[in-house]
Amino acid sequence: MLARVVPGDPRVLTALLDSVAQACGAQACELVWDGQVVARGQGSAGEVLAALDVDWEHASAQLRVMAAQPRTLTRDEMRAFHTATQTVQTYLDATARCVSLARERPLSDKLLAALEYLTDALILLRSDGMVEFVNTAFEHATQRSRHSLVGRPYHECFPASALQRLDGEARPALLAGRPYAFEDHIERLDKWFEFRAFPCEDGAIVLLIDITSRKADEAARQQLEDKLLRAQRMESLGTLAGGIAHDFNNILAAILGHAGMVADDAPAGSPLRGHMDQIRRAGSRARELVERILAFARGGGEEFSRQPLQPLVREAVDLLKATLPSSVRLQVDLGDESCVATVSPSEMQQLVLNLCTNAWQAMEGSQGTIHIRLRCVTVHTPRVCTIGQLAPTQYAELCVEDDGVGMTEAIKARLFEPFFTTKPRGQGTGLGLHMLHGIVDAHSGAIDVRSTPGVGTCFMVYLPVVESQGPVKVEALQEAMRPGHGEPVAYVDDDPIVLMMVEQLLLKAGFAVTAFASPDEFLAAMQSTPGRFQVLVTDFNMPNMNGAELAVAARAIDPSLPIVVTTGFVSEELEAAAASLGQMAVLQKARSYEELAELTALAAQGFPESRFGDTGLAML
Repeated sequence: MLARVVPGDPRVLTALLDSVAQACGAQACELVWDGQVVARGQGSAGEVLAALDVDWEHASAQLRVMAAQPRTLTRDEMRAFHTATQTVQTYLDATARCVSLARERPLSDKLLAALEYLTDALILLRSDGMVEFVNTAFEHATQRSRHSLVGRPYHECFPASALQRLDGEARPALLAGRPYAFEDHIERLDKWFEFRAFPCEDGAIVLLIDITSRKADEAARQQLEDKLLRAQRMESLGTLAGGIAHDFNNILAAILGHAGMVADDAPAGSPLRGHMDQIRRAGSRARELVERILAFARGGGEEFSRQPLQPLVREAVDLLKATLPSSVRLQVDLGDESCVATVSPSEMQQLVLNLCTNAWQAMEGSQGTIHIRLRCVTVHTPRVCTIGQLAPTQYAELCVEDDGVGMTEAIKARLFEPFFTTKPRGQGTGLGLHMLHGIVDAHSGAIDVRSTPGVGTCFMVYLPVVESQGPVKVEALQEAMRPGHGEPVAYVDDDPIVLMMVEQLLLKAGFAVTAFASPDEFLAAMQSTPGRFQVLVTDFNMPNMNGAELAVAARAIDPSLPIVVTTGFVSEELEAAAASLGQMAVLQKARSYEELAELTALAAQGFPESRFGDTGLAML
């Protein structure tokens, strides 16, 4: 008897037959064609309990369920047998159509091999919209087997979002003989793909290129641009305000001086004395405002003494209670830990009074609750705040939270700008939060703001906890907090925009940076001057040589060179390569603004547990 060939994957058919037997409460199931068993599940038994016909293409066979002992199937078991048989028939019929299509116009072995070797996903469509071929990369990209796709309409191969663009945009272009390309995010896979459709003689070819990593790099670059522009804008505004304040001080000096001389020369009881006193009072208030502006840009020559913060905050709260209306409730939690920082009593008073006054004024009808909390916190991962950045060390966290009206993101973005205020004209100078910015910046701290319209606002002020005894030099504190101290660092990236931004970011952090637009340029510089760089920071996704390959090449020249690789997508292979090389860290590119400078500082020291081992700052 001639061998009968059943279409489809034998493993799939075996699994289907096992499921048929299980659905019917039988021990085995087999497919019989012209008296020959052509497929069987994993079970075995001798007695046939029931049989149904199965047809596909031009073939007709019989599906049997079997058991060790003869019995009659129940009505439910028979109904399940019918349903399962229809499933098997649908599978055989669909697979047979795939085989027929392949026989009509088989692809050559060489062409199949070439398509299989493509790293990009490819699907070949017939003119009637049926799938003729998919390569292995397409199976991996979509997590669908080719057996479930070949011979099916192309509508079943793509998600709804991509299908809408294929039908609405790509199909008209293909019918006109033009290629078409678009990008789409497939939510089920959480991946970005670039779809490239090309017309051909009897249908179309669609390429799916995974661009998830590229999209992550683009998003990271945009975030980095936004953060750098925001920081530069705040710095420019502070510099501008400081310049205006210096000029204004000269004008005030003349006004107050002449007002004083006029008052001295005026006879006793003259109305001029009263007018001059009013001028001097107004001038004195203006001078105080100017001094607050200049405090933001004050020099670093003074000394700060260690101060336990709990008594300072408690003293400021006592002053606050005398100014708040009775309709505003205060809830104070100063904790049990003794947080020690370098802030002065007057500065802490200004921090607490200013934040709490703003909280009170943000309450509708001056009614609500203000929470004041003080605690010591340990930061393990660098984090960018609304103002400043947190390094991996210990901080005193002063939190002032209200249940007022909250604020929008647009207002939050301008909070610390000099002269910006949401209060009515004449009721605010717009300098209070700007001055807090200056205080916190002088102590190498940070401020984070969280606010929800209609819910309230929370200000969190972070000041580095200090352990050393005696006075602390401002320069020493700022020097300890600065990540870089002139270490020579090489940065490699093929994207000129990112190259420029990251170079400026590392320069601002205190490193001596040399930027290279390609791996070849960097390797040539290393070979000409071995030992020139203390750290290599490189992008991963580059043409010709990626970041991991560059790391291997660099280690061949300098075996002890610490390396930091930034990438939009941290794969398991890259992490394994980093672990294998040693002294190599991998950083998500979107976190470059927050963490790259700190990670580079750790790399320059050989990746210790903390870079604050010999400073006056608290160890982790």
